[in-house]
Amino acid sequence: MDEKTQMYFRNPRKIKSVTALDGYVLKLVFDNDEIRKFDMSDELTGVFRVLKDESKFNSVFLNDVGNVAWNIDDSKDSDVYWENQIDLCKDMLYMESVPA
Repeated sequence: MDEKTQMYFRNPRKIKSVTALDGYVLKLVFDNDEIRKFDMSDELTGVFRVLKDESKFNSVFLNDVGNVAWNIDDSKDSDVYWENQIDLCKDMLYMESVPA
């Protein structure tokens, strides 16, 4: 594990809020009140391809474990159909995002 990752895991962050911005960017507010941005424009492949629909991308929320998430099919309950939700790990988002 590199030094940056080791330093992060000594004091991992939690996401307080997430907002979808134009251009497939996420605005993240962490528990230390730090505001960071994560650009997803190059990540919209594979399971994340569904997020190319801007209305779907804009439906972002924090799931029950504090990760950034989207329901693939809004007519299905993601608590019942686990494969209906895609998410991004809060740890990765902190380490890969940039200060806003």
